[in-house]
Amino acid sequence: MLKFVVIQSAEAYHHELQQIFEEIHIKSYSEMPVEGFMESADGNADISNWFGSSKNPYRYFMSFTTLSEEKANKLLDRIEAFNKETEGISPISAYIAPLERSV
Repeated sequence: MLKFVVIQSAEAYHHELQQIFEEIHIKSYSEMPVEGFMESADGNADISNWFGSSKNPYRYFMSFTTLSEEKANKLLDRIEAFNKETEGISPISAYIAPLERSV
């Protein structure tokens, strides 16, 4: 069964994400640059480096692809390992959604 996978990565990790795609042999995906904005998560944490203000937006990439369930799980496992190996305030995020219908 096919899965729809969405990945959000900081611009700083874009090259590493492409390497992960190569390791898992993901040869077809789409991506677009995105600007994120955030005022405050809870008022207690210092998130000044996570999302920018409206004057200095946070730049990241949104990538998406359709994969077999096995390959989608392998991708998320690899991203999870990368996040554990990398100390950063904005880890790579990934989501798997079922693909109900396609034409």
